Amino acid sequence: MARYTSCPNCHRKPKGGILGGAYINLHKCKEKGHLFCEECKNGDRCPICGSAKISRNAEKVYVEKN
Repeated sequence: MARYTSCPNCHRKPKGGILGGAYINLHKCKEKGHLFCEECKNGDRCPICGSAKISRNAEKVYVEKN
């Protein structure tokens, strides 16, 4: 798995905190390999190509460590 610091599609970053939010899940389009988060997802479709074949929680975006 690759390590991301923001959503590759919408560039949303996780907000770190003790009670959660230290990461966000990325979904992956099975047809073209696009990565995107829950915020930019188009219903149950890839927001880039519209494919309904997506893999949920394929990668994670973590809070950047300073």
